Amino acid sequence: MLPERYMPKKISQISKTDKKISIVGKVVEISSEAEQPEAEADYFILDDDGSKIKIFFEKENSEGREKIEKGKLIRAFCMLVGEQLKLDIAQDLSGLDLNLLKTVDELYSKANV
Repeated sequence: MLPERYMPKKISQISKTDKKISIVGKVVEISSEAEQPEAEADYFILDDDGSKIKIFFEKENSEGREKIEKGKLIRAFCMLVGEQLKLDIAQDLSGLDLNLLKTVDELYSKANV
């Protein structure tokens, strides 16, 4: 059996039946430890061109969490846990041409891939 893959989604396309998703967007807000020093998880807000979502991550166990900086373009690989998104991996996409990515996504969508 093949492992379950992260399905690329826009924030507006996320449904309760999703399990693993990836979202490309800009980090617009990050929680600070000063706000909640004893909390086990922090969060950040990701904006994918109009829609925003809160994504939680464990302070100790999320791969790539050091890549999460305000204003940075990232791909967030997440699991839907209840009604919350939990970060598994953050990928830095700072050098990515976002317009080119949108064009490629449109082509894939038209081809039903």
